[in-house]
Amino acid sequence: MARGKPTDTRALRRRGNVWFVQKRLSPILAKHLGKQILQQSTRTGDLDEACRIRDRLLADLNDLEADLKGEASQVQQRRLYLQARDQFEEAKEAIHSTDPSHPVSLIEVVDPEDLPEIEQEALRSVYQGETPARYQLTLRGALEDWKTSPLVDRKPSTRSKNELAMKRFLDYLGEEDATLASLQRRQVKGFITSMLGEGKTKQTVANYLAGLSALWHHAEYTMEEPLPQSNPFRGHQLKPKGSIRSYDQFSREDVEAIFEATAKSEGIYHILPRLGFYTGARIDELCSLKVTDIIQRQGIWCLAVRERTGKNSNATREVPLHPEIKDLILAQLEHAKAVGATYLFPEVEASTRRDGKKGPKFSQWFARLSKKVINRGDRKLGFHSFRTTAITIMGDAGQREEIIVWVTGHERGLTTANKVYNRGPSFSNRLKAVESIRLDALQ
Repeated sequence: MARGKPTDTRALRRRGNVWFVQKRLSPILAKHLGKQILQQSTRTGDLDEACRIRDRLLADLNDLEADLKGEASQVQQRRLYLQARDQFEEAKEAIHSTDPSHPVSLIEVVDPEDLPEIEQEALRSVYQGETPARYQLTLRGALEDWKTSPLVDRKPSTRSKNELAMKRFLDYLGEEDATLASLQRRQVKGFITSMLGEGKTKQTVANYLAGLSALWHHAEYTMEEPLPQSNPFRGHQLKPKGSIRSYDQFSREDVEAIFEATAKSEGIYHILPRLGFYTGARIDELCSLKVTDIIQRQGIWCLAVRERTGKNSNATREVPLHPEIKDLILAQLEHAKAVGATYLFPEVEASTRRDGKKGPKFSQWFARLSKKVINRGDRKLGFHSFRTTAITIMGDAGQREEIIVWVTGHERGLTTANKVYNRGPSFSNRLKAVESIRLDALQ
């Protein structure tokens, strides 16, 4: 259990050193199971483990009740089928005849007519060795298990991307769902051709395939689903990275035009472009800043910028505030606290995106603004251009690359010492690098 949270002991009772699951059953379950109250030992005195066992057991009961009511989803039906099949397999192995000349069949012990339909089919498959199509794992089933599996490290953005990839693929197939065993490589090739024909970039299509491939891999290795073929979403040689064009940097005239256009704006609309220029941080990183992310290190005010890709302490980088924006940020911090906001910019709290991102709305706002005030020509410009600009200025000012990467968050070396143990340059040296970002350094 997470420290500090109340322990959830619903439907749990302790007897001696062991936790038991105890729950009054609904009328339909009571009739099917022949008892009013379920009592089952978790065989453990560890509360965390007991809670996990209880949650699985209650989920199984919900699935069974939905099936008995005729309301079970395909995923629930498949889960019940697999559970029943495994139980019948164990029962079959446990049967021993006292007369070797007359082996006892499981069907002689269990009357199929007394079983629900799913259990009948599970019993039949024990002897026939084939899984009916309705119980074969589907793409949606794999996604549902992937989303809830404790063995998978999921970010909200990854969850959203994989859901979108599945939707795009099923839309192409013209199906509500599809069994994994039925998917063919030629269908995936057709999907790729269709997406590119609709104007999707190679990178976007590659992202779709990566998400679908992750679901297939989860089904094959985590769910141990016996699939008749190799992963059809792999090995299509799109090579998208070669077609990606990097963002160009801003000129001095560009930045001045943006600052002038937002000079009378308030809150995030005034601060965000200035914060982007003087930190080189990504827009979602800045929009995701919380009031607790404005900190002091070695007497220097910093932003604790949370990178969305790391899993260790390096996933947060601490960037000193440039003198040009320090007072602005500290004033914004006081405003956010005064209104009881969690985030530095209260405007982002209205975002309810499923991927958890706070920046897309403001990225779109900035794109519209920059198109109005900047003469782009053939340059590729966006908020990310602030990042390119800051890195270029620091490099031109003679700042060491190893300091620049601690400020901007790029890969910090390849050795374990650099990745895990190196706590980075002093904050005075980081501040010097940040202070080299100046408007007059631009052409």
